Amino acid sequence: MPNRRGIALGVGVSLLLHGALIYLWRHVQPPAPPDAAPRVESIAVWIRPLAAKPPPPPVEVVKPKREAKPVSKPKLATARETPAPAPSPQAITVAPASPATPAASPDTFRQESPETPKFDMEAAKRTARKMAGERDPSKVGTAVGQIPDKPLQTETQLARNIAQGKRGDCRTAYAGAGLLAPVLMLLDKKDSGCKW
Repeated sequence: MPNRRGIALGVGVSLLLHGALIYLWRHVQPPAPPDAAPRVESIAVWIRPLAAKPPPPPVEVVKPKREAKPVSKPKLATARETPAPAPSPQAITVAPASPATPAASPDTFRQESPETPKFDMEAAKRTARKMAGERDPSKVGTAVGQIPDKPLQTETQLARNIAQGKRGDCRTAYAGAGLLAPVLMLLDKKDSGCKW
């Protein structure tokens, strides 16, 4: 029995100590530490709506001046005006053909003059070929300018991947395996190993 009394006494003392610590923690405030950091003051900024802009001045509409058209002479009235007969549904009316005017071609309006410069395609090609071999002038004197340019590639990335993906020849694929070569050949999956 004395063992149970000791345990109960220990639990009671522990509960009293814990209660006292919680009471002190809630009711006793620790002193405020001195504020060594620079003080930051907040600034309130109010955004006001812009004042209404006055409407732009009205744009005056300028009407083009009418040019005087030449007055045409009135047609002489014929002695007797007869109304044109109404065309029947089966009648075909033929209008007299007007004389054909030659169509103006684009070359007709183009006038070549000696001071008009012409584009020389061969000179442009020569200049482009000369500039293709030169280094980028913006890289001269920099660390990047010291790195040699990559050679021009004749194959695409897809073509290189296809060439690397083809199956190798079985006679040379496992040449370095020695006596284990037949075992390694048998372990390869069908259509993914070497090709005979």
